[in-house]
Amino acid sequence: MRHRTVIALALVALIAGLSGCSAEGSLSLTPVDDRALAEAASHPVPTDGPPDEDERVVRRAIENGTATAIGEDPPVDEALPFRHDGRFYALDYTENGTAPGYDVGIRIDFNASSVDGAVVDFDELPAVDRDSLEFVLSQRPPDRDDLEPGYDFGVGAIYTESDAESSVLAPTQEYDAVRYEGEVYAVDVETERTELTVYRYEAEPVAESHEAYADSLRERHEFELSGLSDAERTVVEDALNDTNYIEDGDNQAFDSLVDRFRAHEPVEETDYGGSYVVSYDGRLYWAEMDYGSYATDE
Repeated sequence: MRHRTVIALALVALIAGLSGCSAEGSLSLTPVDDRALAEAASHPVPTDGPPDEDERVVRRAIENGTATAIGEDPPVDEALPFRHDGRFYALDYTENGTAPGYDVGIRIDFNASSVDGAVVDFDELPAVDRDSLEFVLSQRPPDRDDLEPGYDFGVGAIYTESDAESSVLAPTQEYDAVRYEGEVYAVDVETERTELTVYRYEAEPVAESHEAYADSLRERHEFELSGLSDAERTVVEDALNDTNYIEDGDNQAFDSLVDRFRAHEPVEETDYGGSYVVSYDGRLYWAEMDYGSYATDE
């Protein structure tokens, strides 16, 4: 969860190009008891360290029943409930008007031979500015000699009026460069006024304990994997306590298992996969399936 949408424009594409997986699908089954099942199907409310703005939204909603947040998009948009002090809460939101804010673009020059102007240490920046810059600075290219002269990468961020009041970069740029881990990088900031949405959150209790939440999950979602063919059982056995990646696009056993799983209600699902509560050979499992190329429209 993040209060601001921070996008490392060119850098994200570079990193994405270095990673990837060729698997056509996957299945993992993790044995769970009531506590582990409840925690797998929920989000924790962090209690260690200073919370970020999104965590504060969740805490305020749970502690007060309601909370307000401002942003370009909903800062918290989770289908699964949150757990706090042993209880579980669902968070829903509605749009409740608009508020002024800023659309901020920050460009960074990673290979400038010299930097003129005012320099600020990264650790001395206000939290809102550190939040905006941390990812792109931490992912700076290791070999900067290959970069073209000028600004190399940028980040986009949304600042509320409150953010802007504490910022030293937007809407007024007070520093020309940032010192990060001993290196100085020139920065260029462009700011435009924008209208942000006000979101009103409400927290509704859904369970008073791990056991109560697990009972509701089992009642609504649990199904048994039985009557498997030898090939299907092999796929399932290979997924116990690990992820079984299906490397080929013509695995009839996995294709059949995808159909079996999708015939039941998942705890959470996207177009690409789902999380399920499964019993198999007398044990309860939290199952995560990536449908991959085996997903078909029904």
